[in-house]
Amino acid sequence: MRKILFLKLFALLAILTLSCENMIEVDLPNSQVNREDVFKDLSTTKAALSSIYTNARESQFLSKRANGIHYTLSLYTDELTYLGSATNNFYNNSLQGDSKEVSLWWNDVYRHIYVINAFIEGLSQSNYIDKTIKQQLLGEAITLRALHYHYLVQLYGDTPFTRSTDYNSNKTISRKPYAEVLFEIEQDLTQAISLLSDQYRDSKRFYINKAVAELLLAENYLLQGKFDLAQLYSQKIVDNNLYQIEKDLSKTFKKTSKGTIWQISPELETNITYEAELYIFNDLADNTSVVSDQLLSSFTDTDLRKKHWLRQINSKGKSLYTVYKYKNKTNNTDEHSIFFRIEQAYFILAESLLKQNKIPQAAQVLNEIKTSRGITPVSPNVSSADMTSELIQESSKEFFTELGQRFFLLKRFNKLDQLRVNKPNWETYHNLFPIPERQLQINKNLNPQNDGY
Repeated sequence: MRKILFLKLFALLAILTLSCENMIEVDLPNSQVNREDVFKDLSTTKAALSSIYTNARESQFLSKRANGIHYTLSLYTDELTYLGSATNNFYNNSLQGDSKEVSLWWNDVYRHIYVINAFIEGLSQSNYIDKTIKQQLLGEAITLRALHYHYLVQLYGDTPFTRSTDYNSNKTISRKPYAEVLFEIEQDLTQAISLLSDQYRDSKRFYINKAVAELLLAENYLLQGKFDLAQLYSQKIVDNNLYQIEKDLSKTFKKTSKGTIWQISPELETNITYEAELYIFNDLADNTSVVSDQLLSSFTDTDLRKKHWLRQINSKGKSLYTVYKYKNKTNNTDEHSIFFRIEQAYFILAESLLKQNKIPQAAQVLNEIKTSRGITPVSPNVSSADMTSELIQESSKEFFTELGQRFFLLKRFNKLDQLRVNKPNWETYHNLFPIPERQLQINKNLNPQNDGY
């Protein structure tokens, strides 16, 4: 039985992970095993979904490695200083339409979206899986699709949006306006929330629950300017007894942290995290990056984040600081890569209140973070401009190297041009990435190119 299940799963993965230069040139070959066979069995269905989670961990786009948005957007903004010898287009703000990084991300995202769409189609059509379990698995997959589109549309602007695996409808697909893509993401997340529960499918929080979809939806509402709804959904998470801010900051990034909303395990649970692999070192190497002077100077001596999340090293007579959120370079027994944590809900809530001009309430929420980090609370009588500055600075100190938070927050406040102070090559049009030139050549409906490229 196990051998049969393995062969079915192998066939499904062969179908779902077909590489393609163009997102539209993918279809399920008739020579492969029928998807219906896979979705007759709960084991292969769950295994297929687990492979989608693995794709998220290993992808060019969402990975915590040096090629994913967590690290590269920290270089793209001003959180990290690149000390490597090779050219880094993110750090130099020199991306172009023919840059390989741009194509890798675009192709990677749409390849994974295709896989997710195929899974959703196959499971939706199956009559063999228990209804309650089917709803849970569909809710997870729909949230994963929304997750990819959520970051893709913020980076590229108008983008193709499809829930289909049909070759003919996808091969000439056009870019959908930014606002419409946000609405489509909202629709997906609203559906996912109706399918998911607060309870996790596993005790380790490896699989998505309702709070993950709620967090994404709250941020989606910020992007749409629906600040009351952003407040509503972020407040749901803040009020959820499953999550608490860890008062001991040394526990924030441990796998048993009370603040973790969703985390991803390494390939083997004893493997070190990609963050530890990337950021823990004693000597400078070809691709080394350290904490920027801008970020370092923003921490006061009493800020517990400086004590717990930064590490001082001495190399070639220089005193430098590295990122130290994850501690285990060897013998990892207590760390997984955390994707979403409760503090994100607090910042979304504070931002939604600020943008409704509810300054005292926004200050109260932000102060729950500030006081837990050992720093002076902000006055509830602060001006809107000063509250904005406080929120942006605290977010940078809280979420450096996490999900490109600084880039996305500055963009929501229309303050990305502040990066010119520390990034001499920064231009206003860098608020969007270029569409890959190869894709524009293959599908003329993807034109025009984003301004500036």
